[in-house]
Amino acid sequence: MKYLNKRYWLLVIVISYSLIGCQDYLELEDNTSISAGSFPTTLEHVDLLVASTYGAQHDWGFLGHYWHGYGIYCFDHTIDFQWKGTESWIGMSIGMAELGDSKLVNEWRDLYRGIYYSNSALEGIRSYRSIAPESELTRLNQYEGEVLFMRGFYLWHLQVFYGQPNLDGMGVPVITEVPGSLESMSVGRSSTMETYQAMIEDFKNASTLLEGQLDNHRATEWSAKAALAKVYLFAEMYDSAKVVLEDCINNSGKSLVSFDHYKNMFNGDTQYEYNSESFYEVGNRAEPEKTNNNGSRVQNTGSSVTILYTPFYIDSNNERSAMGYSNQYTHDKNLKRFGYNDPAPLTQIEEVNGEYKLLDSYVSQQMERRANAGMQADGPDPRLYVSTLQPFFDSVTVAGVEYPVAQAEFGKWWEMSPTTGIDPNTFYGWPLRKNQFLGGTIWETRAVYGANFYFIRLPDIYLMYAEVIKDSNPTLALEYVNKVHRRAYGYDPDTPSPVDYASLTDNTLAPADDHLSNNPLLYERWAEFFGEAKWWEDIRRLRLGDEESDFYKSVASGRQIVWRDEHYAMPIPPLEFESNTSEELIQNPGY
Repeated sequence: MKYLNKRYWLLVIVISYSLIGCQDYLELEDNTSISAGSFPTTLEHVDLLVASTYGAQHDWGFLGHYWHGYGIYCFDHTIDFQWKGTESWIGMSIGMAELGDSKLVNEWRDLYRGIYYSNSALEGIRSYRSIAPESELTRLNQYEGEVLFMRGFYLWHLQVFYGQPNLDGMGVPVITEVPGSLESMSVGRSSTMETYQAMIEDFKNASTLLEGQLDNHRATEWSAKAALAKVYLFAEMYDSAKVVLEDCINNSGKSLVSFDHYKNMFNGDTQYEYNSESFYEVGNRAEPEKTNNNGSRVQNTGSSVTILYTPFYIDSNNERSAMGYSNQYTHDKNLKRFGYNDPAPLTQIEEVNGEYKLLDSYVSQQMERRANAGMQADGPDPRLYVSTLQPFFDSVTVAGVEYPVAQAEFGKWWEMSPTTGIDPNTFYGWPLRKNQFLGGTIWETRAVYGANFYFIRLPDIYLMYAEVIKDSNPTLALEYVNKVHRRAYGYDPDTPSPVDYASLTDNTLAPADDHLSNNPLLYERWAEFFGEAKWWEDIRRLRLGDEESDFYKSVASGRQIVWRDEHYAMPIPPLEFESNTSEELIQNPGY
């Protein structure tokens, strides 16, 4: 965590806030600098500081670019690789992550930047309290709650990426103050339990301070309580988790949206965002007209994460064309886990009068699958079509023209070059759907997209609650699992349905050799949040690395996945050890 002069960072904060839509600027006699005596002296100044803590979500090393395709999607095998030319990238999926790899460094830098902004904002709030009129104290408390929530939010993601999952293992450095000296900049690692305890304190305090803050575009009381419940679960404090989860269920006013709403809430359509089941989401806006909204490394209002896994489409020349870099696509094994067992599409083609086409029988079968998703005994989970794009049957728009989605590879749509290493008889190659821009290539929005990222939704609350009560009240636990399942199949979540699981060990749609085949609770966690960068959290918490590797087996046309427990925690950037001299800053083993 390299920290620059505080005065410089305050200037960065002001600039950062201007990039997320603020039109108010500080009116200072010398507007090129900010002094301790002139900032913050108004509630508007405090708002600038608070806004900076939200702005860090969009940083390049975090949700602005890296988090999904350069991180979590590789670890949990959400994706496979179309691009096979970067060995270190493939290594992240096969258990061979490399020390110092830039794809594993920037997350550390930018998440700690978010914590630094949070600590700076808290210091500013404390300073302003001494001069604030009484009429502003309620809003000042809410601001403090927002900042505490954001600090816990960044610490959570640091732990997910770099901390060891075992409670007595090594967590990450916990920093709660702006460094006042070179010595104070060297901070060792807290234990995993201590790291969770720091989050608990932040989320608990935030939940109290945020009472009355009802703007769901910002952190609210229920954002903090939902996050608190999640940390309690991961810290194995199940009784505490149960109390807070029941509070969220009974008193938050949250409810599951309809399946149609659910299907449309991941692609940037604002009428479906900030909905009744969202406890907190990272708001993105494309706004390509803005100066820095061009996929650059400068903080902006959107995200360019999808550029790495944008869809392919069949262009007017019958070629598969990429809508961005399109380096990644849905790992084929995920289709099997969703219960999709139909033949690979390139086995279902014929040549008629010199032109290739899909078999009519195959087209009819697939159209029926889609029209009756969730109603066929041998059909897939309807969430497959929420999470992924089906080649030939889904469509995207490019420069105002609609084209069919293609399998994630180049060349004529009906053939597969041997140089790809892909077997056309087994290749599915479905692009991801969640968080994608479907109305144009990524370049049409200058490489920035505006789909929101959901941190915690009500289904997460339901499934966490089912987990903490499954031993004491399995009947009620099953009911909460079924609430999530029913919604996915278009039924009323609160009424028994034909698709209900009969027990917590009932069959799921996962293949028989999959460890999720008789675990509805875990299957629902996987299926409901597929593509939302959540499954890795559970893989770590429940130590599922071996079982997941056995299921996925390989990536990048045959590269075998070899699981090692060291891979639960990514290596700390080597540069950190040059600036942080604490003897308690210890590298994760295996790197």
